[in-house]
Amino acid sequence: MYGRVRKKRIVAAGVLTLALVFAVVFAVVWRSCARTQQAPSYDLWVAGIPVTQQILPEGYAGRPGMKRKVRQIVIHETANTSRGANAKSHAKYLLEYAKDTEISWHYTVDDHEIYQHLPEDEVGWHAGDKLTKGGGNQAGIGVEICINEDGDYEKALINAEKLTAHLLYKYDMTIDDVKQHADFMQKNCPTLLRDSGRWEEFLQKTAEYLKTEQNDSSETQK
Repeated sequence: MYGRVRKKRIVAAGVLTLALVFAVVFAVVWRSCARTQQAPSYDLWVAGIPVTQQILPEGYAGRPGMKRKVRQIVIHETANTSRGANAKSHAKYLLEYAKDTEISWHYTVDDHEIYQHLPEDEVGWHAGDKLTKGGGNQAGIGVEICINEDGDYEKALINAEKLTAHLLYKYDMTIDDVKQHADFMQKNCPTLLRDSGRWEEFLQKTAEYLKTEQNDSSETQK
């Protein structure tokens, strides 16, 4: 009788041990899966848009490292309609190509996120005017808008308008400080905005977002 009771207790203890082991393994696997399903982490957010900072390394030809005062925002379009040519793709392109080539800009914007490639207070090679004093390279923050065919161009425009408004507010600039690439060299860029006659629309919406930033700041300070 005693032997049977003891045997039952041993079996029960074994079952309990196996159950505990299974529970621990399940918890570990569940947490691992949960981590992989989480939204990607971003470095910062601008007007509700996630921003990844993938800054070109010092010493790259595309990052001369020259400090300057920001005086304007220079708007470009990527001119790349290929599928997948989004902000992340252009960040990868710069990391490869700008190592030995003087090409760079500060931000690339697509329909769902932004990538930053240079510190805002550093010169970039994007306006085609070399180091002209007060020019696009020497004094401007270069913003590229993606036009990939599998992206939502209208949403990319909205994100670019919000980023531009944020930068205007940050550096105490006005809508008059928003420029086209074409203002600094003979190049039809930003092509779609120019060819469709929507440049004034872009400025108007940017001004509206800037006003929102200013109002939100005033409310916060009260």
